[in-house]
Amino acid sequence: MSEKILTKKDLSRCLNRYVLSRQMCFNYENMQAGGWVWAIYPALEKIYGDNPEVIKEKNKQYFQFYNTHPWIGNLILGACIAIEETKDPDATEAALALRTGLMGPLAGIGDAIIWVMFPTIFGAIAAYQALEGSIMGYFIAQIVMWIVWAIFYFGFYSAYNAGVSFITSRATELGCLTDACSVLGLAVVGALVASTVNINAVLTFQIGEVTQTLQSMMDSIMPKFLNVAAVGLIYAGLGKKGMTTVKMVWLIIAVSIVLAAVGFLG
Repeated sequence: MSEKILTKKDLSRCLNRYVLSRQMCFNYENMQAGGWVWAIYPALEKIYGDNPEVIKEKNKQYFQFYNTHPWIGNLILGACIAIEETKDPDATEAALALRTGLMGPLAGIGDAIIWVMFPTIFGAIAAYQALEGSIMGYFIAQIVMWIVWAIFYFGFYSAYNAGVSFITSRATELGCLTDACSVLGLAVVGALVASTVNINAVLTFQIGEVTQTLQSMMDSIMPKFLNVAAVGLIYAGLGKKGMTTVKMVWLIIAVSIVLAAVGFLG
């Protein structure tokens, strides 16, 4: 095992730099690489301080395309710093290969767990409690997300201490976890569409002596169909160029007012 060069203070400096800059220099050429170079620089300076040309060359190499889930990127950074600390001639090539190989799978894990599962589940709890007049669900959701953030923040040190094996040895288990979280997240989203989105079409049709509303007709074909259709249209609209969430909110408000005024919604 190679001698440790970096101290806990050096590692914390790299981690805090990464947390602050991982999305700040985001661009379409190399995505998160700019923040990565700024974050790993203190470690390279400590390891190769006697050779500025080596540091300069390694910075150029790390400017290659890089993009993953920002929270989970902490783990990759920790493992790559551990590789660089060996001062092996091929350390940077090995670190880049690890970074490139893991950024995609770990991005999927991060999106499924951090961006989908926890916000969806605890956001739903917060929404239901808000409907009941309680703010506790909001605080619970915030606390859970802070705990998840802390796990991945301090996971940087575990990834550094264990090196490459920390992540790669659990590849199969992580893949299964990603699939499970994706299924759970989609199930929760489906339940939210049916139970939280509330569209009531009051437009009526007179057929002989029978009067029927559009809402009841649609529900007899597919319950909550209008809810699903509305969410589908909003999702498609957000994918259009120039559309933002703020614009979509105002568009929903305007359309709702117009449809209510003409007697379509109630």
